[in-house]
Parts: sequence; C-alpha cells; structure tokens
Amino acid sequence: MAAGNGPDARYEFRAAAEWAEFGAVIDLAYGGHPHSPAHSAVVGALFEPKRSLVACYGGRPCATFAGYALEMTLPGGPVPVAGIGYVAVAPPHRRRGLMRELLRRALTALHEERGEPVAVLHSTEPGIYGRFGFGLASQAVELSVPPEARAFTHEPGGDSLTPEVLSPEDASAAVTAVYDACLPERPGMLRRDAAWQRRAVEDEPASRHGAGRLLCLVASGPGGEPRGYALYRMRPAWQRSRPRYELTVRELFARDAAAYAFVWRALLDTDLTGTVRAQTRPVDDPLLALLDDPRSAAPTLRDQLYARAVDLDRALTARTYSAPVDVVLEVSDAMCPWNAGRWQLTADADGFAECTRTGAAADLALTAREVGAVLLGGGSLVQLAQAGRVAELRPGALRAASAAFRHDPAPFCPMAF
Repeated sequence: MAAGNGPDARYEFRAAAEWAEFGAVIDLAYGGHPHSPAHSAVVGALFEPKRSLVACYGGRPCATFAGYALEMTLPGGPVPVAGIGYVAVAPPHRRRGLMRELLRRALTALHEERGEPVAVLHSTEPGIYGRFGFGLASQAVELSVPPEARAFTHEPGGDSLTPEVLSPEDASAAVTAVYDACLPERPGMLRRDAAWQRRAVEDEPASRHGAGRLLCLVASGPGGEPRGYALYRMRPAWQRSRPRYELTVRELFARDAAAYAFVWRALLDTDLTGTVRAQTRPVDDPLLALLDDPRSAAPTLRDQLYARAVDLDRALTARTYSAPVDVVLEVSDAMCPWNAGRWQLTADADGFAECTRTGAAADLALTAREVGAVLLGGGSLVQLAQAGRVAELRPGALRAASAAFRHDPAPFCPMAF
C-alpha cells in the first residue's frame, strides 16, 4: 500500500509499555547493531512510555516513536517543547505510512491535550521530515584545527583562571553550573536534569573508536567558581615517530569571553596533540572569530535541529522577537490542518506577542515547514523567499518579518535526544 494512503488495518497502534519494546525494531532499522546494556540503561532512564508509541504487526512491534517532555530555550528564554526521537521502522514494514501515522497521532494528541506548542527532533536523514511540516531550525559546524592554525587574533586575558582535568563524574557540579549559566542565552539549548546529564557524558568503550576515555577540562576562577569546561577525548596517532594525537571536543561552554578563550587555548596546547576537532559547534562559534586563520579550521556546515509548530498561535507567542512586527501569515499545513489559514502576528521587541486568526489579506504565504525553520531564530525568511518557499504578498512585509524572527546568537543544541 502506498504511504500516502496510510497503513492498512493489519497494523495496530498503541502506547509503548517499556523501552525494551523498542530494542529489536531499532536494531533492525539501523542495520543489526543492537544497543549495549549500558547504553540501553542510559536511554531507558529517559524513556517516557505515556508519550511514546509503537506500531505492531501480528502483535509484534515493527515501528517506534519516542516522545520526551523537554525544556528548550527559544528566543526569550526556556519553554516546554515536545522532543521526538527513535522514530524507526523495521525494514520489512517500510513504505507503509507507519512513520507518518506515528507522527500524526503524536502531534494530534499534543494539540488536543494542549501540550507543548513546539515539537523538535534530530534527523538521521535530512530529507525525511520536511514533508511532515518540520523545518531546519538550527545548523552546526564541524571544525578541525591543525597545529599550524592555532594562533589567536588576540589573547583576551584569563590569567586568573586555573585549569584542571577531571573525570566527567568528578566535574559534574562544575559542568552543570557553567551549562546552566549558558542555557538562557542561546536558542536550542536543553535544560538537563540528572538523567539527561548522564546522557550528555555517556562514555561507552564501544563508541570511543580507538580514543581514550572521556575527560573534562574545567577552568576555575580565584574563588574556585567554574567559569568554563570542555568534554573531550584523545585518539593516539603517530607520524614519522612523532605524536600527532587527535583531540576531539564533544562539548564546550564558558561563562565569558576570557574563560572561553582560555579553555580553547588549553585544548589547542595539549601535549602530544596534532589536530583538534570539534564535531558539533554553533554556526557563529566565537572560535571562528578568535582564530587568526579560520579558513584552516575547515568549517563544515550541517543540519541540526528540526522544529515545527504543534499549535501555530501558541508556538509563535511562546517566543520573543528582535524587532516590532505586524504581519498576516497564510499558512498551509497538511499534517496539522488546525494550523492552516490566516494568522495575524503582532509583536514588539519588549516581549509582547499575540497571534490570532484573521480574515485580513495575507502579507506572506508559507507552509508549516517554513514556520518551523524560523521558530528558533536561525532561519531567514528572506533566504526562504529567495528559494521560492515564501511568497511576499505585501511589499516590505518580508524583510520586516525576517528581521523580527531572527535571533543573535544563532540557535544550537549540543546533544541529540
């Protein structure tokens, strides 16, 4: 049966009973690579059965959907969002419309129960979720700094800071303090409780790929207050009998510019190190402005968070705006038809925002996918219009709305869920 017609009556949909139901489906969906018991324990502790769904065939799960109650920073501060993960379909059951149906059921339930107004996810394949109304809401860069490109444009202090290398467990309090201080500033950041913190520092030997254990560099001020940290690991490598270890940064945050530069300088000057790689950094990472030769860091752009409005009016009023705006949006939304129609968004730069249905003439026409792309302040309505994905129906409305939706700094999510 074609996916557009939905799954046939042989498939049963129900709430998930426990994380173990997901295991066999995810194993098959990802090519026969089962989770280790240690990893299953970490992700199982995050599992929320009442928010999760399975599709069954012959009584056995064949497709999965994990839902999470999260708190994520949007422009203006942290708000509740619905996280989505482990959307997987076993190979014999693909192209049956199971993924679409799982998403439709979950989004409909959020709408009917007045749950979180915004849904977010990370995508294994970027082409999948646009057809379900999810827009690319944040991007990230991978940086690779070779030994010859470690010079900074300037050294912005940090002389009063003291570095210490600890295990993630011993550094837990310092990591939490710095991370929580940075949380409100950048859209896309997740609030982490103890279970999500364990996920952030998970260190399975099988996932090290030849590198050593996870380490944590903490930079502290004179009174012992943590000001910055980096989670990293090192993989041994030698060239012509000389050490050229690869140091990979998993996560790095700091309270201020001096601590940020201090932590990076300490990593770049680590003994035995050749290339220093940061696999996931914000697109506007200050390191790109700090390096004297940013070209040599070979920034590589990739997609990151995808977002969509569950209820468009509540989603657009859950965030703040960078400039005053008064615009009528004509929105198409096949997955969540209650969002379709014309909406008047009125907001100022002081935190007020109102979004209501209207019969007034539309200023911009777009789909739910484009709304999702600008929800976190990272997407540009002007860019989307230049790609033919947003239509300007009133001259001047496009640039005014684009300026209001944009946020500085750019959105970024440091971990998958």
